[in-house]
Amino acid sequence: MKAIRYFILSCMVVLLSCKEDHAPILDFSDPFGDSSDENVPVPGLWESERPILISEQSQSQVLIIDSLSKGELWSWKAAEALSTAEAAWFREIDEAKAVYNRKYVLLTASSGGVALVRIADKKIMFYTNAKGSPHSAEVLPDGNIVVSCSTTSDGEGDALKLYKVDSLSAYVAKETKRYNLTFGHNAVWDLKRNVLWATDDQNLYTYRYNGNSSNPELIKEEVFYGLPDRSPHDLFPVYGKDQLYLTTATGIYIFDIGTETFSPHPYAKANIKSISDGPHGFGTLVIEPNMSYWTDRLTNIRGVSVFFKPGYKMYKARWFIDNPFSYPTEHPYVQSN
Repeated sequence: MKAIRYFILSCMVVLLSCKEDHAPILDFSDPFGDSSDENVPVPGLWESERPILISEQSQSQVLIIDSLSKGELWSWKAAEALSTAEAAWFREIDEAKAVYNRKYVLLTASSGGVALVRIADKKIMFYTNAKGSPHSAEVLPDGNIVVSCSTTSDGEGDALKLYKVDSLSAYVAKETKRYNLTFGHNAVWDLKRNVLWATDDQNLYTYRYNGNSSNPELIKEEVFYGLPDRSPHDLFPVYGKDQLYLTTATGIYIFDIGTETFSPHPYAKANIKSISDGPHGFGTLVIEPNMSYWTDRLTNIRGVSVFFKPGYKMYKARWFIDNPFSYPTEHPYVQSN
């Protein structure tokens, strides 16, 4: 009898310890309906305790999954939203960010596309063909959008491009301003300092934004910071700290803004495409390519599989949570005049 009791207790401990991995699969099949109200909840999405936002290239899509059940909560596919010609701009989606209190997703594609999509009804609020291999974008305080473009042979890359969002037309054909930025791969707004952070192939820079409705302008500040390694890629806030993650060709670094120093992250892996952490208990997600420059398996820094889908080509992943480093607690969607 003692052996039987011990066996039962052992099974209970194992089940409890694996609770997150064996949570029941939820039913996310309910349709949105026809409402365009941004406050209409997406079934299952806001009840999820650990949602993850993923950029996925095999189906040219952005999706939100629940990391506990592994179920899909929401997705947006270019082919379902745009004409064939315009959908081609979004063939290689490489980043998605939750913005405006997680009611919108800002996404870029190295095939040219940039879009701001409302989650509730998947309405496209802004889109363009930025060309130049966009790898990141950011919303500015007045609703305008800045796009970071990598190196290309067509003369459209190596730039930060500033777009004036048009309240009357979602499609914007051309940037308002363009700034040289070799190997542009990232853009992060800093709410505390009111600056934009971005790297070229050698340095980390900050830009002031004048917010002028008739003549919006980014102004590069004189102070900049030499990078600890080549091929800078992902730049994203460390949750709850005055720090930024930076991934490079050979490792991951943390830039402490107060001390203005880079420190190597203990997870010393090369060519990490994205890194994202969250509140206590969330863990740190990484996209570590296992096929070419993408992966079919999302892991954390302990090497534990968080999400796996055969055939998927995941490029970046973020916890689908608010970003207090970049945006205020109340951050309603705005469009420039």
